Amino acid sequence: MHQKKMPIRDLAGCTINDYEQKLYDQLLPYDWDDIYLSFKEEMLMFQNVVHLIKNTPEDRLPAIGNCEPGQYVPLMKTLERIYDSIKRLEAPAEHPAQPPEEKVPVNVKVKACAQSQGIHLTGFTTLEPSWVFPASDNWTFPQTHQPIGYTNVIALGMEMNPAVFSSNHSPGVETLFEALLTYAKLGEAVEKITGFIRELGYQARGHHPYAGDFLYSAHAVKAGVGQLGANGLVLTQKYGPRQRFAAITTDAPITVTKPRNLGVNDLCYKCMRCVTTCPTGALSPGKVNWRGTVKWKLNHKRCWKYFIANNGCGLCLIVCPWNKEDSWYHRLAATGVTRSGLFRRMILTIDNLFYWRGAATNPRNGTVKPQEGPVSFAAMLEIMGKENQKET
Repeated sequence: MHQKKMPIRDLAGCTINDYEQKLYDQLLPYDWDDIYLSFKEEMLMFQNVVHLIKNTPEDRLPAIGNCEPGQYVPLMKTLERIYDSIKRLEAPAEHPAQPPEEKVPVNVKVKACAQSQGIHLTGFTTLEPSWVFPASDNWTFPQTHQPIGYTNVIALGMEMNPAVFSSNHSPGVETLFEALLTYAKLGEAVEKITGFIRELGYQARGHHPYAGDFLYSAHAVKAGVGQLGANGLVLTQKYGPRQRFAAITTDAPITVTKPRNLGVNDLCYKCMRCVTTCPTGALSPGKVNWRGTVKWKLNHKRCWKYFIANNGCGLCLIVCPWNKEDSWYHRLAATGVTRSGLFRRMILTIDNLFYWRGAATNPRNGTVKPQEGPVSFAAMLEIMGKENQKET
């Protein structure tokens, strides 16, 4: 008797279509060292600029390319906060508290602590070994590789400023600065929450949003915080793609929160706005099997090269129809999208008519010519990175 083929499902339990079924069978090669090396020069450049700022009086700082100190110092001060927070998180815990006699799930206490630290999204799940980055001699600064000793994961997300990531903004240093500022604030919040869990008597390790040991976004999806969109970002019901993620691993008991279907798969296939807008073609219109997980996959090489040349980007976030400020209309739309395919089609039509300004934001309307802004990362990379590789 012919046995019926079981459908393949993604993280949120949604059956994939025939096109994805074909892509699923194409297991793509994955070279972790290649991933690390693609970011190494840029990370080295940032390290050198932060070192320069720390050790040079502000009135003696040089211009870097066409960038004056007043233009790059605020950005690099934020990066300095990030580096300092990463190093504090890597330090071993001091004076661990006595483990409690009765071990009960810490979900409620941790979520309350997270909210007090400005965390907008919290989920609880278990560590997936296939989503952990392996150690390598090419591991990129500023993080040092450390084994992950705990299997429970707390996914933490922080909203970014909606005014910066709106359809009226183009890629550039302002969107980058907001992302780095969120990394800094989120990393410092992770420190506080990690300390709180240790005070409860459990072991915990905080993982900074800027430099991680594993895929935060995939664990956030597994924890039911959101669902992966075609732009390669996690879309959440309240903020769409407009958040950054970090995580804490711990031996504290948790109640696992399950993945949710928010209607993102269907909405993205009906929309494809980010895919057609991306100036480098780094996004795919279909999913692939990437190391055993069915997902939309970002081409990081294409994305990062354009990102550096333009001192930031974020177009795939800006143009997403789910990227709206909190309002009664947005809450109604987000609720309807999770429940009805007809509503998804209708809401996209409304969004295209009244909100979408593709002609103003789509670089594909003309020849793509990356433009360096006032903070010239390309010049910084040449001057501060490649000439000083021996210092690290």
